[in-house]
Amino acid sequence: MADLQHQLREDRALRNAAKRLVKADLGFLKGDMADKGLGSRIAGRAKEGAAGIAENTAEYADENRVKVGAGLAIGIAAFLGWIFRDRLSDAVYGLFHEKGLFEKAADKAEQLAEDARSFID
Repeated sequence: MADLQHQLREDRALRNAAKRLVKADLGFLKGDMADKGLGSRIAGRAKEGAAGIAENTAEYADENRVKVGAGLAIGIAAFLGWIFRDRLSDAVYGLFHEKGLFEKAADKAEQLAEDARSFID
């Protein structure tokens, strides 16, 4: 029985020590949160993350100038193509559905050949 009471006292002492540690940690956390709020912590983390992304992006752009330049050129061309899509579609339609310069020249040559044959006949 004495052994059981001794074990109980040791367990309570450990429990009380753990409880004091948890309370101390909560006190530190509350004090730390009072110094710097949650919103400012989130903003600070976001700012650090954005700075890291910007640094990595600049480093990648320095190492891969040709790829970045080609990507920008393709992006700009796609953007301009989208802006002028109506004019471009009209031009492509006209290219395939109306007579082009060579077809008009071939028609003119046929007409001249028929006129020449009519003079001979």
